[in-house]
Amino acid sequence: MDLLKQTSLILGLASLSLGGWSLFRDWRNKVSILFSFLCLIVSVWALSFVSHATILGRLSYDIHLFCNVMLSPVVILLISKILSQKENLISKVLFWISLAGAIVLNYMILFSLGAGEGFRRILEFWPTLIFIEYVHVMILDYGTSFRMESETVKPSQKFIIYLGLGLALTFCTFDHIPSMGYTLPALGNVLVTIYLAATIQIVNPQRLLGVESLVSRLFAVLILSLVITGFFALMYSYISQTFSLFLLNSFLISFAVLALWSPLVTFFRFLARRTFRSQSDENQALIDGFKLAITAATHEVQLRAVIQDFFKTAMNAADTQIVTDISGIRVPLAVSKYLEDLESRGLTPVLHREILQKERELVLTHEQKRDLDLLLQFLNVYRCNVIFPAFQQKKIIALVLVRAEATEDEVAMGFSAYVKIYEVMTDLAASVARLAQIEAAKEKDRLILLGEMAAGLAHEVRNPLGAIRGAAELMDESSSPWAKVIRDEVGRLNRLVSQFLDFSQNPKENREVLDLNEVIELSLRNIKLALPKEVEVSFQKSEASVPVKIVPDSLQQILHNLIQNGLKAQSGKQNPVIEVEVFSSGFVVRDQGVGMSDETLSKVLQPFFTSFKDGTGLGLSICERLIHFDQGRLMISSVLGKGTEVRVEYPDAG
Repeated sequence: MDLLKQTSLILGLASLSLGGWSLFRDWRNKVSILFSFLCLIVSVWALSFVSHATILGRLSYDIHLFCNVMLSPVVILLISKILSQKENLISKVLFWISLAGAIVLNYMILFSLGAGEGFRRILEFWPTLIFIEYVHVMILDYGTSFRMESETVKPSQKFIIYLGLGLALTFCTFDHIPSMGYTLPALGNVLVTIYLAATIQIVNPQRLLGVESLVSRLFAVLILSLVITGFFALMYSYISQTFSLFLLNSFLISFAVLALWSPLVTFFRFLARRTFRSQSDENQALIDGFKLAITAATHEVQLRAVIQDFFKTAMNAADTQIVTDISGIRVPLAVSKYLEDLESRGLTPVLHREILQKERELVLTHEQKRDLDLLLQFLNVYRCNVIFPAFQQKKIIALVLVRAEATEDEVAMGFSAYVKIYEVMTDLAASVARLAQIEAAKEKDRLILLGEMAAGLAHEVRNPLGAIRGAAELMDESSSPWAKVIRDEVGRLNRLVSQFLDFSQNPKENREVLDLNEVIELSLRNIKLALPKEVEVSFQKSEASVPVKIVPDSLQQILHNLIQNGLKAQSGKQNPVIEVEVFSSGFVVRDQGVGMSDETLSKVLQPFFTSFKDGTGLGLSICERLIHFDQGRLMISSVLGKGTEVRVEYPDAG
């Protein structure tokens, strides 16, 4: 009997600790809450048995039977939640039978309505319903084509669940069979303790704890356990006769344990770091080398090769790619918002599949699950497991997409190294910006050379055009019907040459810091004078001033070209409408025209491409070039049959 009491005491205290730890780790997870509730019932069930066996009280025995009855509905519900995503009829019926029976039986216990050996046997063997559910789910999982799919338990972990539960149920039943003695039920208590400790690693896996933390915690627990045992052994003869001394010394020991916990963990963590120093130094050297290689890269191809080599060594990555043009990759708002939120809170903004799946198990609301599903879908689309963002001025300017075949537990450097890797992302952002400036300077030089060549060619074309037009003016249209055709075509070519010169030359004026509201209002006032009366141009200012550094005359030319395109898209309408709206960093021009297909939209910024009969194909190209000179950005969205929106953004000059 003493052995059974000792193991029951161990089970009660261990299950209470495990339940509290599970709730502390994942208090928002429904499975974690249910597991914590089960641990609480097991704890009270075991401790009330110890109390009854020690002081022979009726209340303790009733509490023990109460918890014994409640084990059935809780365990049945937990089995269905852990082992299966789908509900089945038999499990549902068993749960409601066990719950209804538990309510009735506990009501009878509370008001002492039941008596006799038969009633006591019903109370003791009511958890047999758990065994029925256990056999039922095993038959479904292994004996039929209906497989029990679960988000919580991996297929490799199911064997542990089934084996441990079967042994625990079998051995814990033996204490209700007098002929079995107390040895096997005591072994059952130990098995239940081990089983709950193993189950918590499935319900609340500690994936983010490094080896150093695990080693330090293990040794701290062992040392404190020995300290507590020694204290009680030394004071046993002193306090065993006086209950007040027992309480006082128990308090002093508890106080000492709590005071020693933090120093011991710190001390053993220091020893663990010294033990694993060689690996840590090697990892740090790898990261330092990566940092130097990033800053030394002179072109993007070299930068990509450096990143590939680093992640192949550090994370056993099968493939790594860097995306520097974020506008060219469809990043969902949930992804950027998630990363920016982590960055703003001072946390490491890393998207990791294992961490996201774990976090998804914790949340309760459908909105939170939906956002996390978007993050996981983003990882699936680009076939990667980890994403490191590179921030500059609180904006993501690059993403490093890593496809690592290994899981987080098998990563060579552990999760703590992710923090160090992310610190290098700041240098990566600086390198990306530096290489972009180099490429922009090369592109600028190339465009300047191209512009000089184009200007010379345009002037050479203009001279013979003037001669042809002069000759055509001397021709009599009545004698030569082709004279008008020649004059019209020469005029069209002359306009094309003028626009081509505009396209090839940079603005000669200096950029100025101006309020976008005022500049656009003045420009529209001048543009409206040349528009037909039936054209309506609506203008909506921004509530606050929008300071931008631009060339004023260039903005008027941009607006003129965009409005002309909008009117051409609405040709045939009696009252065409153009909307111009200023926002916090730029402006938008909208029309209600024919819109563009995706194919047309992909080519619309190419020089000399046009979808209008009398267009030159240079209007939008000129706009883009002028906006680029002002360090702005032009974006076009269009819906076929509904209209087009042109969005222009400038950097803040305030």
